[in-house]
Amino acid sequence: MKVILAGYNTDTENNSTTPETISAAYARISRDPAPITELRKQSASELEQARKSNKTIVYKYGHGSIAEHAVFNFDILGISRLAAEAIQSFRLISFTEKSQRYIRIGEDWVLPQELKQYSSILSGLFQSYEVILSALLKSGLSKTEAREDARYILPLATTTQMGMTVNARELEHIIRRMKAHPLKEVCDLAEALYQAVLPITPSLMLFTEPTEMDRIAHLQPAPVMIAEEVSLLSCDSDIRIEEMLTEIFGTPDFSRIYNHLGIHDALPRLWEMFRADFRLTMSATAYAQMKRHRMSTQLISVYDPKLGVTVPPNIKKVGLEDFFVDECLKSSNCVSGQGRIGEYLFTNAHRRQIRLCINGREFNHFIRLRDDDHAQWDIRKIAADMIIKVREKAPMTVKMTCGKSHWQEVTGKLAQ
Repeated sequence: MKVILAGYNTDTENNSTTPETISAAYARISRDPAPITELRKQSASELEQARKSNKTIVYKYGHGSIAEHAVFNFDILGISRLAAEAIQSFRLISFTEKSQRYIRIGEDWVLPQELKQYSSILSGLFQSYEVILSALLKSGLSKTEAREDARYILPLATTTQMGMTVNARELEHIIRRMKAHPLKEVCDLAEALYQAVLPITPSLMLFTEPTEMDRIAHLQPAPVMIAEEVSLLSCDSDIRIEEMLTEIFGTPDFSRIYNHLGIHDALPRLWEMFRADFRLTMSATAYAQMKRHRMSTQLISVYDPKLGVTVPPNIKKVGLEDFFVDECLKSSNCVSGQGRIGEYLFTNAHRRQIRLCINGREFNHFIRLRDDDHAQWDIRKIAADMIIKVREKAPMTVKMTCGKSHWQEVTGKLAQ
């Protein structure tokens, strides 16, 4: 594992070397009548006083929002896909991760000491990746298409890298919560992030020791065994948005919004009053797409072999379905009794459940991206089923909710 602090914001006008002086200066705006430019100049010239002020405001007064003015960029290398899932579950971060869809993956993994005896299982999965990739390429698929499906056999222990941008307030929260994670690798990642920023912003990293609530946050339910991969548990009707339209316009007329909605527009916030509640069963690969929609509420279950595996259709076409499933079972059989640490041995094809509560505005955004011809096939299949089910309950609320590639067909408007 390697964590590098690649960059952070500073007051360049006043030659400050830390974001702390900006946080301290902006904190004074509400109580000091001096121009902001003067507040920044003074703060930059008095670093120790700025740090003392930050600690007082955050620790004594509880105004942690001033830490949001400090922003960090990190290179994170040599972590497992499983650890990447942990950090990417936080809402207020930006990340870009190495894609197994576009990059050919070599034999490289992260495995806890307790599981070293299963290294041969992982090596076998990487060899299976090469067998499947070769067969898919010979069938006429492009490199991207072949890699997209071959990666389903790769383990969650596979190494990855990512670039991450986050403000200090959220970073403090991430560090504290990840220090309570049941996987040591995630705890080590939290410590590495902490050590990277501590010399730069000691006054904004105050609450980094986990509490019992941080441990509770990592509890995961067992999945519910149901036949449907997409189950709509509850959903508002059109009445929910009609009521809001009436309050604003005096009439429940959806056309007051839809007449002006373009393919690149977000729906107005009143659509956030609408809610749909799903139980979704999906592969780790599909979850890698779903987890990016962090403005929804996602409660994830443990990975469970009882949920089976997702077999890409192209693997079935080349006659490797039985081989694929057998290889997945080899890793599943090693997991029994291992607890959460055993998840390193699961593959991208193994499934988990997500309890998803999503508002109408975010649902529109999700479907716009994932029920689109350019979306990855696994998440696209799930998204298509989700919109069908919601349309049955609230046809007007989601009348113009569709993938970009279906925009003209569904809305009757030009895609421009």
